[in-house]
Amino acid sequence: MTSHAIATALNVVQTSHSYGDFMLVAKASMSKQENPTLYTVEMASVESTFHLSSLEAVDFLDTFLSMNPDSSGHVKIQDFLRVLRLKDCNLSEKIFGFLDVENKGKITFKQFLLGSAHVLKQPLFRPTCELAFAEWHTVKNHYVSEEVFGDSIRQAIPNLDGYEVHELFKLFDTDGDGRMSKDDFISCLRRNPLLIELFSRQLMHKNLSKSMTGCERRCDELKGQFLAG
Repeated sequence: MTSHAIATALNVVQTSHSYGDFMLVAKASMSKQENPTLYTVEMASVESTFHLSSLEAVDFLDTFLSMNPDSSGHVKIQDFLRVLRLKDCNLSEKIFGFLDVENKGKITFKQFLLGSAHVLKQPLFRPTCELAFAEWHTVKNHYVSEEVFGDSIRQAIPNLDGYEVHELFKLFDTDGDGRMSKDDFISCLRRNPLLIELFSRQLMHKNLSKSMTGCERRCDELKGQFLAG
């Protein structure tokens, strides 16, 4: 059977491994990880449950590897926050805690992948991204400046200084042109879906117009789904 052949090649127990796991091992090998098989996740099961492609999983692994996992494949909260440009605060710890279900202060790639996929593939994820960006549409030309972005982010993390805002803005300014477009914003959140929590809180506590009350209720429902369990 194909699954048996793949498990044998990866030197792991036969479960739901697929060609996607080969891709993850190859990525980890290219990054000089001590034990690349630590990054297998039984992609057949992940694909079936979350409808997440192997290429998307490899992108998430790229982000995880930038967090400098140790020889056992674990990432600590400090490196998690560094890569996502998050200040160490209650909200950031809550986002990390969504993944660190065992409260060990560190996470595996599988935890990072499954948590990110769970958020990304929620039916309300894209509408929430659209609504979050729509809050800035008073800005000319549909671009968001770093100053406007900073004012918004500080509603979620009040004590961010100018440098911290700048670093987070650079993460969202995916084309590096010094301003954030809607495509930049959504592209960043698709790569880093856990960051949607920075905006869902703002949307839920903002007094929106009557025409948007339905969207507000959807955001409230979304946050409950994201942080449940």
